[in-house]
Amino acid sequence: MLKRTFSTLLVLVFLCVCAATQTVQQKPGESQDIFDERLGADDGAALAILFGAGMRGNLELCDCNLPRGGLARRVGYVEGFKKKFKDTPVIQVEAGLFSFGTSGYPIADLQNAHVARAYSRWPVDVINLSRDDLPFARKLLARNGFDERIQSFPMIKNLVSANGVFASDTNAPAAYVVKEVAGPRIYGGKKKLRVGFIGLAARSNPGGGVVDATVSDMFQAATRTVIKARKECDVLVIVAHCELNDALRLAAENLEADVVIAGDSGGIFNPRRAGNAYIVSAAPGNIREGDLRLYIDNDGQISFKFRATDLDALVPSDPDAAAFVETARAERDRLK
Repeated sequence: MLKRTFSTLLVLVFLCVCAATQTVQQKPGESQDIFDERLGADDGAALAILFGAGMRGNLELCDCNLPRGGLARRVGYVEGFKKKFKDTPVIQVEAGLFSFGTSGYPIADLQNAHVARAYSRWPVDVINLSRDDLPFARKLLARNGFDERIQSFPMIKNLVSANGVFASDTNAPAAYVVKEVAGPRIYGGKKKLRVGFIGLAARSNPGGGVVDATVSDMFQAATRTVIKARKECDVLVIVAHCELNDALRLAAENLEADVVIAGDSGGIFNPRRAGNAYIVSAAPGNIREGDLRLYIDNDGQISFKFRATDLDALVPSDPDAAAFVETARAERDRLK
């Protein structure tokens, strides 16, 4: 009798656990509805700067307990944003560490080539170079064969670095770029907004008196470049692959900056203020999409709002980008 009762209890417990852990089936269109809710309501944003960082050459989902990120979802997020907010133009920004870093190995070189193809097919408007992106960037920017290379990889034209160190046999990227954006909410559609982006990268700290010569001093380069760029734009954004404390210092030392995007802040997502700048952080591993929205009031004053959205299964995946990732995976598998 006791054995029978105990067996019955085990069955009941098992059924309860199964019921509790069973995945809830979503209704058709429910994922899209939840994604729309995440994007929020159209509250009159004049411009959106969508950004990510830390992809490290991985176009697929992260190896996480909750798989996120990936090229297909990032492209899907941008497409979904543009579809919902037709009056809000978008500038896409890569805050750094988009390449695998290590070069000279066949798999690493192939992964980096896939990223260059992806960023050329689905253009990213501003691509900041971290210090670990520089080995790959130097190959892209080499003077020998540069004209042919830029035809194959138009993304080269969007690279920025104010403190990268480049040899004379390379075409060094611009220290900053100014994007002119038009939209019905930008000065009533009567003129364009000029948004400047400065690219910076923090040094590594090997210790023992060794200095990282891959990049020059980020803070000195920032001060020098900010003074020049400020004259050419209405909004000035510093895109720095650095930790949060360094981003705060950049803002405090460069009062002309309006925004600082920290590309290596370790998952600190709450926006901060320092100096006159609004400071936001990119998610590590490209697992979230940073969404910085710009507003212009009737007096021409500019303000910002920030949100970060998980690139999880509720974000629609672009089918062409997903197919691109599958083809890239097959190419890597053949090389192994």
